[in-house]
Amino acid sequence: MTFLLSEDKGVRNKLSDITVQDQRSDFEGKLRTVGVWFGIPDQEIRDQSYPYITIDLIDISRDFAREMRGVIDETTQQAEYLFSNEDLSTGGGKLDLPIPVNLDYQITTYSRHPRHDREILAQLLTNKLPMRAGVVDLDDSTSRRLDVLDVAKRDMVEQGKRLFMNAITVRVSSELAQGTLKQLYKVSSINPELFTTIDFSA
Repeated sequence: MTFLLSEDKGVRNKLSDITVQDQRSDFEGKLRTVGVWFGIPDQEIRDQSYPYITIDLIDISRDFAREMRGVIDETTQQAEYLFSNEDLSTGGGKLDLPIPVNLDYQITTYSRHPRHDREILAQLLTNKLPMRAGVVDLDDSTSRRLDVLDVAKRDMVEQGKRLFMNAITVRVSSELAQGTLKQLYKVSSINPELFTTIDFSA
């Protein structure tokens, strides 16, 4: 897992297959796919057309309620994802337990038609970003908890045209690995001459 990059990709993948229906899509016989981009992208690599969704990372905070202290070794099956393949091949390694963090994202939807606005919002809140038991899947076959914190309507008029907007704040529960792998080695020999006899009778 690559901290932040994996979560970014997971959130984007989760939103990547939203579609809407309108007169144009009915005429062409196919649904219109809603584009998904990260906020403030390079203009030359984005073909912005309505409707679309943007994703912005707005806050990173430490989650004290989930925090535990200690070390974990690579033989613990529930924590294999914390170790690289190279670490697993050498054996005998330990890591400090990761620091739990909250990643807050603002997911903003933009559309020109009220039907598109309602379709996108309905798909987000009933399927993609449910109010309860939300999950983000990552590339390393692990999952992260996703909670919806707030949904705000922000409709406006832009250059004489209606712009329907929704700002949805979500929280992804992640963890930040601390330190590096502590490689442990098996004792190869013991020299008894280094030990001294202690007299406990005195």
